Amino acid sequence: MRAAEAFLAKVGIALRYGATKGLPLASLYQAFAGADPDKAALARGITLTNRLLGEAHGIEVHVIAGRVTLVHRSLMPPLYTLVRRGRALDDLDGLSVHARTALALLRERKEVTAGDVRQRLALRADPRRDPAYSALGELTRLLLVDRGPFQVPKAGIPYLSTEGYPYHLLDEVHPEIVRAARHSVDAAADGLLEAYINGAVFVRVRKLATLFRFLSSGEIDAALGRLGARGDVALAGTGRDVVAIGTEGRE
Repeated sequence: MRAAEAFLAKVGIALRYGATKGLPLASLYQAFAGADPDKAALARGITLTNRLLGEAHGIEVHVIAGRVTLVHRSLMPPLYTLVRRGRALDDLDGLSVHARTALALLRERKEVTAGDVRQRLALRADPRRDPAYSALGELTRLLLVDRGPFQVPKAGIPYLSTEGYPYHLLDEVHPEIVRAARHSVDAAADGLLEAYINGAVFVRVRKLATLFRFLSSGEIDAALGRLGARGDVALAGTGRDVVAIGTEGRE
């Protein structure tokens, strides 16, 4: 378990599931279970991921590259700052009726599954667009909700929970993250990008806009300028091929 925690702390941000070509993010599946795992190895990898969530070493978010990722808890305050942008927890502007219903159910029960939300909405699952997952997705993209660990089934597909994934209100299960999110936008952007670039070792600058869509291109350029001036990252190349290189632990 210590090795799993150390890995997430080193990379800062990792895909919960498999790696994607062209997306410079580590994969917990590959790190914990290998490149081509059998069912037993996959189950062990999922169990480790669940422990990272259960012990709050990592938080699951869906705001990076539009993918399911785990973020090391040390990076959650700046990420929360950048995604929420000072928006109050009771600000429901822009949320659909279904998302508001799911949020009310969470405040009532503290933990729900997609099935619970679907039942409250009195709607059937749609294979193409499930109303419960759509509602919870809205809340997840605003960092109002996160998913916790689940019981890995002894039979069947290891990552399909029999009871369903448990959703919680992020500010209630991780209040310390919300309290610590007092960065300015500039400081939050610097901290998040520095940690990501050092964990990734290097990345094309133009890829950062794809990964961190809650940052504008101007905010990314300004943060890289500050980090470069301090020697916290190095920039190499020209035009579309500019690369940001981590300097932590390197001379």
